[in-house]
Amino acid sequence: MLPPPGNPEADRVSARWHQVQAALRAAGWDALLVSSPAAVYHLTGVWLEPGERLSAVVVRPAGDPVWVVHALFQQETAAANVAREVWADGEDAAVRLSRYLPASGVVAVDGSWPSRHLLALAAQAPGVTWRCADPLLARLRVCKDADELARLRHASRLADRVLALLRAEVRLGCTERQLAERLTQLWREVGAAGESFPAIVAFGPNAAEPHHEPDDTLLTPGSVVLIDTGGRWQRYVSDITRTWLAGPPIDPEVVRVYQCVLAAQAAGLAAARPGVPLAAVDAAVRAVIDAAGYGPYFTHRTGHGVGLEIHEAPFVAPGMEERLEPGMVFSIEPGVYLPGRFGVRIEDLVVVGEAGAQSLNQAPKSWPEAVLPVINGHAQGSSGQRT
Repeated sequence: MLPPPGNPEADRVSARWHQVQAALRAAGWDALLVSSPAAVYHLTGVWLEPGERLSAVVVRPAGDPVWVVHALFQQETAAANVAREVWADGEDAAVRLSRYLPASGVVAVDGSWPSRHLLALAAQAPGVTWRCADPLLARLRVCKDADELARLRHASRLADRVLALLRAEVRLGCTERQLAERLTQLWREVGAAGESFPAIVAFGPNAAEPHHEPDDTLLTPGSVVLIDTGGRWQRYVSDITRTWLAGPPIDPEVVRVYQCVLAAQAAGLAAARPGVPLAAVDAAVRAVIDAAGYGPYFTHRTGHGVGLEIHEAPFVAPGMEERLEPGMVFSIEPGVYLPGRFGVRIEDLVVVGEAGAQSLNQAPKSWPEAVLPVINGHAQGSSGQRT
């Protein structure tokens, strides 16, 4: 059954169940299957990674939800205060799940559910028409409440701290892999639950690959140092990118590109106001980069939502006409990537308020602060941070 009222957390969960049921009725759907760990956590307060075993929360327009789950997870799911249908090895889980579906009608499934489960279930429910539930579920999570915002703010403060600590340890001759391994340690040291994704550490020409995987490339004087990292705090995540220089740049164009990217990010932040289409924020960023002549070298969207997942709605990209609302949290991360030479990306998370957007990150990013002076063979930076 749904959690009884009486405390803020229970009331929050109860309100979310009513929201999803109202959304089901508005869509004209007969049932919804929720399976992604983040979406299930949002509705139940329990994070479950079921592996290869079928797991889905069945939500209908009226009545209590039911969680169809393997017996292996009975203890973990007991805290959800949701009725459970428990199946065991040797049983056909799809048969058990089909008992909670209509003989005909429309059933929506979130996009993370493995196709083997959906195909097995479809065979048991031939009269059902299937829909993708992702847009509906994303709509329910896209605007964060006060508790979620508090967790995201703290996760971003930890990101600022981690970068400040790492900056003080960067040295000439270190490898990308060594810095990536150090980042893993630093997230634990500052109290995070771990990294929200494997860090990107890229030196010199490698920084022209937006999703470069750290390798044994050595840091040499004048090289670009691109760091993209994030951590988890009470299930909510952070994401930040800074580009540094190991002393004065070897390539004089680095300065021009860096200032261009910094100005583009500022333009995106200024454009992010309630009622503005996401595409307009993306366009404001691109206008600055295009005017500088680097348009072809900005090869990805301006940003993505962040919350329980590192990539979730809303997405700041061309063609996205959804309008900004207070409580939305997303990255603004323009980049310019010159193949074979270097790349620059600067990323902060922002939250939309009634009057505009506010950055959740305060890690230094001005041009003078991006240059790490080389002293005694080490690229030195302050271990402090702005607040």
